[in-house]
Amino acid sequence: MTQNQKRNHQPRRFRILVKLCYGAVIVFTLFLFAVAFGIWSASNQILFPKWNGLSKNFLECSFDGEKAWGRSCGNIRLTNEYRFKEIWIPSLNGYDLPGWLVPAYENGGLMSKGVILLVHGGGSDRRELTRLIPFYLNQGFDVLSFDLSCHGEAPCVVPGLSFGNRESRDVLSAYLYLSKKYKNILMFGSSVGASSLLIALPFLHGVKGLILENPMINFDRLILDSPESVSLPNWMVQSLIGLVTSRGKFDSLLSPENSLRFSSSVPLLLIHSKKDSVVSYKHSEFLANLYSGPSEVWFPDLGSHGKVWDENPSEYETRVRNFIRRNINK
Repeated sequence: MTQNQKRNHQPRRFRILVKLCYGAVIVFTLFLFAVAFGIWSASNQILFPKWNGLSKNFLECSFDGEKAWGRSCGNIRLTNEYRFKEIWIPSLNGYDLPGWLVPAYENGGLMSKGVILLVHGGGSDRRELTRLIPFYLNQGFDVLSFDLSCHGEAPCVVPGLSFGNRESRDVLSAYLYLSKKYKNILMFGSSVGASSLLIALPFLHGVKGLILENPMINFDRLILDSPESVSLPNWMVQSLIGLVTSRGKFDSLLSPENSLRFSSSVPLLLIHSKKDSVVSYKHSEFLANLYSGPSEVWFPDLGSHGKVWDENPSEYETRVRNFIRRNINK
C-alpha cells in the first residue's frame, strides 16, 4: 500500500467508525424509548384496570359482562329482584359515594340481624358483588354495596387505583355511616376491597368480622410476585412501581401488612384460591400468620381471582355461614 493509499484509508475507517457510533446511539435510544413506552403502558393497565365487556355506564351490559356479574351485569335497578334504597355515603375523601341498601325485612326476611358491607375489587363497582346478595339476605342481614372512589358512579378527584390507600378511607366512611344505625356489622371485601378493609382495620373496632377474598400484602409485593415480573430485570420492575405510585399519588407504606400490627380484636376469615394468578394465596397465608387476633383461612384448589364462590358455592357458603354464626352473637 502506497503512502497516499494509507492516507485515504484512515479517513474511510474513521467514517465507518462514526457511522457505527451513530447506529449504536440510535439503537440505544430506540431501546430506551421501547422500555419507557412499555413501562408507561404497564402503569396504565395497573392504575386503570378494565373488566372485559363492562363499562361504568350502568345502563350498558355486554354478553361477557353478564356472564361475569350476572343478569343485567348485576344492576338491580334493571332486574327488579330486590326492594332497595339508593343511598349516598359521605366520604372522608371529601365527596359522597353512591350505594344500594337492600333491607332483609323488605325482601322476605322476618327481621334484620345486622348489616354486611360489600366492598368490590379494583377496576369494578358495586354490581360485581350483586351475586352475593341472596346469600346474606338469607342469613338475615341487610346488604350495603357501594362504589369506591373512581369506580362505577363514584366521583374521581385523583384518577386511578391506589390499592387501598384512598379506598381504605372510603371503607372507614362506610363504617361510620353504618355504625350510627347498626349494632352488628360484618364486612366483605374482594382483592383491593379486601386490602382496603385490612388497611382500615385498626379503626373498625365495632365490626363483628371481616370476610376477605384474595387480599395483598402490599402494593410492592403484588407487583414483585406477579408472573409478568419474573422475567424482567429488577430495575425495570422497580421503575414500574415508582411510576405507578407517582402517577397514582400514593405510597405502599399504607398497607394490610402494616395495619395488621395495630389490631387484634376483629375476627378474620381469609379466602384465597390456590389457582389465583393475580394475587398468590401466599399473600393471605402471610397475613393470617402475621395477625395476632382470631383468624381462619380457606385455600380452595379451584377458583380464579375473585371467583371462589363461583367454583365452590356450597363449601363457600357453609364456611362463611359458620364464621358468621360463631361471631355475630358474641
